[in-house]
Amino acid sequence: MSLFKNYKLGIESVLSRSEQRFQKGMKSPYMLLNESKKTFSSLPTTIEPDSKTILEFDSNQLKKYFGPNKYSFDNVTIGNHPDFEYLEHNQILNHHCVSMFVDIKGSTRLALKYSLEEVRLIKDTLLTLCINVVSHFGGHVHRLQGDAVFVQFVRKNSNPNNSIINALNAASVLCQVVSEDLSSAFESYGLDPIKIRVGLDYGTDEKVMWSHYGVANCNELTTTSLHTDLAAKLQNKASVNSIRIGKNLVDAIEIKEDYISTPTIIKNGQTIEDKYIIQSSELNYRQFDFNWKKYLNSFSFYKQNGSGKLEIIDNPFTLKASVYIPKQESTASQYYENNYSILKGKYIKYQLMINGSPYHKKSYEKIIWEAFNSGKEAKLANEEQHNFENFYLNQTFCIAHAGYHGNHYLKCTIQREHSNNIVLKFPIYVDDKSDTEINLNNILN
Repeated sequence: MSLFKNYKLGIESVLSRSEQRFQKGMKSPYMLLNESKKTFSSLPTTIEPDSKTILEFDSNQLKKYFGPNKYSFDNVTIGNHPDFEYLEHNQILNHHCVSMFVDIKGSTRLALKYSLEEVRLIKDTLLTLCINVVSHFGGHVHRLQGDAVFVQFVRKNSNPNNSIINALNAASVLCQVVSEDLSSAFESYGLDPIKIRVGLDYGTDEKVMWSHYGVANCNELTTTSLHTDLAAKLQNKASVNSIRIGKNLVDAIEIKEDYISTPTIIKNGQTIEDKYIIQSSELNYRQFDFNWKKYLNSFSFYKQNGSGKLEIIDNPFTLKASVYIPKQESTASQYYENNYSILKGKYIKYQLMINGSPYHKKSYEKIIWEAFNSGKEAKLANEEQHNFENFYLNQTFCIAHAGYHGNHYLKCTIQREHSNNIVLKFPIYVDDKSDTEINLNNILN
């Protein structure tokens, strides 16, 4: 199953037409201006009358799997970031930001086969998909540039680690949908597949300045930062259908080594490492390719099919996680996979579920719980893997604490005597900061 199957079907409905005109007899949301007569006439299309694009965006799919996002905007806008609009023309503010540049290519030859109206609908639907996906994950669209989108992942006074997580989740979803789901629609009609390239970089409070550029009534509120500029450069250097990121992201959330690699280039007939996006006497700044496919495959609901493409799988067996402060389980809130960075010291309760209800162990089953931690802190503590001293053996729940910075996952295995084992994984992020209400030493010792 695809996250946005409706988008693929909608685009296919346009691509499948053999003539360079819309089907007759259908209503249209558009009016064509005849400049010579200054009159408007209706454009017959297969689009619903009140729709701007081929299909309206349904955020329920994203919410179902990735969970609600507290950084999402109530209203989707473009231009000046809503959280910083209060800044006067002569004011400046230092505040972190994750900058994201997305470039979607592959629609150039559409005009050779399809009408301008059809080309516009296809392009607009691709851009609309991008806008809605990033908006769900708390990204603000600052600018549209042809087939490219400039997005700012930041909320005022928010945890910067969460901005990074949201940016990576949004970029990964876009790469999967565009390169695997939507591109196949283009290929099936003899067109070049659409392609996507993403660049991401993170600037700290000290390295990002928000201010206005321009004059009164003709200005833009934007960021001044090397890392905003580098995000654009990273996108330009990225390979097709890939994400390239700056070192600041890797360091901030301790991205797993499994998910990153050093880019390479061909020089003088030899393949060499291309380590730096910028290299000078003042700064050598590393770049990495982020493996979005491997990252998404760590989510329980993504699986690779026989052709290597990712699909959404609805497994009747799931793990439900809730986060709470020690001794305050009644205040627990549900946590979705890799949804945000959990502050150190909090507890995470994992409940084994089947078809949305608590699971009851069978007599012939054995239930094993294990935790797999990554990052420097877990390695130093020799806690990269543990089984809770079998305390939760054969239990249908497990309680862990967030003690180490990094991207970890919990594994639950249901061993069965006469059938295949059930293996479930649940990835989480743990912050580098502790909850101020919790004495972490009392938990760890």
